[in-house]
Amino acid sequence: MPDWRQQKGQICETILTEYLLHLGYYVMRPLAGQGPVDIIAYDDHGSLYLLDSKADSQRVLPNRTKPSRIHRSLSKAQRALGVRVAYVDMESRTVHIVPPLDDGAT
Repeated sequence: MPDWRQQKGQICETILTEYLLHLGYYVMRPLAGQGPVDIIAYDDHGSLYLLDSKADSQRVLPNRTKPSRIHRSLSKAQRALGVRVAYVDMESRTVHIVPPLDDGAT
């Protein structure tokens, strides 16, 4: 039986790929299943982005009413490479990239 976490990860990567293609980026996905980068995106101007896709999760902190995003930490290798985290909401298909891409896309 397939692992739901792996399926969820594949869905998030696919939504992120579609999002980046819609913005006009060229997108590559590594063949290996494990590694510090899920997606490599680049544009006609030579800008290159390394992205790690994560399912967007939110929680309501004590004494608050509005949910806030649960931010994920990068590994040491990801920090050294300058990887950005792309939070993907599977239901709404929205993407929030931290830090944002240079063109202002979030």
